Amino acid sequence: MNMLHRLSYTLGMLIDHLQKTFAERSRRNPQYSLRSFARALDIDSSTLSALLRRKRPLTAKQAQKLIFSLDIQDPALAQNLLLGSISSTDAAPGPAYDELAIEAAEVITSWEHQAILFLLELHNFRATARNISSRLNIPLGITMECLARCEKLGLASQEKEVWKLITKNMAFTPNVPNQAMREHHKQYIQMGKDSMDSVPMNKRDVSGISMAICAAKLPEARRMIQDFRRNLSAFLEAGPKDSVYRLNIQLFPLTQEKQP
Repeated sequence: MNMLHRLSYTLGMLIDHLQKTFAERSRRNPQYSLRSFARALDIDSSTLSALLRRKRPLTAKQAQKLIFSLDIQDPALAQNLLLGSISSTDAAPGPAYDELAIEAAEVITSWEHQAILFLLELHNFRATARNISSRLNIPLGITMECLARCEKLGLASQEKEVWKLITKNMAFTPNVPNQAMREHHKQYIQMGKDSMDSVPMNKRDVSGISMAICAAKLPEARRMIQDFRRNLSAFLEAGPKDSVYRLNIQLFPLTQEKQP
């Protein structure tokens, strides 16, 4: 790979790191703004916004300034980014399959990705990063990181400032660890609990039933639940779409089962 391609790859890594850093700071402080991030990096906020959206080229000189401003604690990462921005070395691999599998696991683990993808289906919604952030009440830094990850996985694309849905299906789900799926469900269960205090009753349904059962019927019960989910989804998705909802169903034992 020639020097130009090497530089382009390294600068892309730096943009990825900027997006990740902005998202991490936004998670620690939901009020952390793009302007605050720009001040910390000593860069104009409009320039930073364009860089994060990959709508403005990043020069090697700018890259070196950003690397120092980021105060990266990992010496190896800082060295790789810095040397890459000025080096003409050949070896510069593209994203590995394992890296993409990790990205897919992150999409499944974090509820924000799935909510964003469904939000892109809404009618009469202009899906800019700021509008998405506002509608889902997600900090802008996290929104931009999620959108970049969805773009990398071929799930969404950007035309000017507006994001479009490509597909909600990922080819990497067989490689997603069970822990990622468990975390995925835990997040939605917690959100369901929170909705009881934050969402009016006419906008939600939280109900349940306890019962004594014949455990041998559980496989058929799971198939019935699956059919119900699909039928309800088809019913609610028909017609103009104006909201994104989540349906959670939990079926679990209250009795302590004897271990064989």
